[in-house]
Amino acid sequence: MNPRLGCFALAEFLTRNEHGPHTVINPNRSVRGIFGYMPPEYMESGEATPSADIYSFGVVVLEVVSGQMAVDFKRPEVLLVKKVREFQTRQRPLVELADRRLDGEYNRRELERLVNLGIACTCSDPDSRPTMRQIVSTLDGNDKCLKEAQKNEKMEEWQHRNGSSLSLIRRIQTLGIQ
Repeated sequence: MNPRLGCFALAEFLTRNEHGPHTVINPNRSVRGIFGYMPPEYMESGEATPSADIYSFGVVVLEVVSGQMAVDFKRPEVLLVKKVREFQTRQRPLVELADRRLDGEYNRRELERLVNLGIACTCSDPDSRPTMRQIVSTLDGNDKCLKEAQKNEKMEEWQHRNGSSLSLIRRIQTLGIQ
């Protein structure tokens, strides 16, 4: 399998600076990417998979729909993925996630389709994420395909699987590095 990267610029930087503090001990297991786009299993193992790419794609979809960054320490909820999960858990209307700059000028059904696609792609269980074929079918308007792939994930399960990311956020906030 070919390795996948969450950020080519960061990977290039780390590769060129292996003599410094960013030494790569095991290049096959080293996590390289941008925090917020990397799935929980990749943060834990450093093993890149097609499912990790699907997670990153889901984050980008959620960014486009919401107009928010994947990670923003200026917001109460730092991780966009966690904010969206909480919307889903509390059964809040998904249209509230729409980018305010759209000024209500969007197709509600399409917006909900994209949010649901982003949620499915960012499921913390890699086996529960849709395939690229299902994603393309969903983007073509086939909602049935997305419903087959989608599994509602409990917030406790999500928090458990995303423990590394949540812990990293707490440490960054504690240190005041933002």
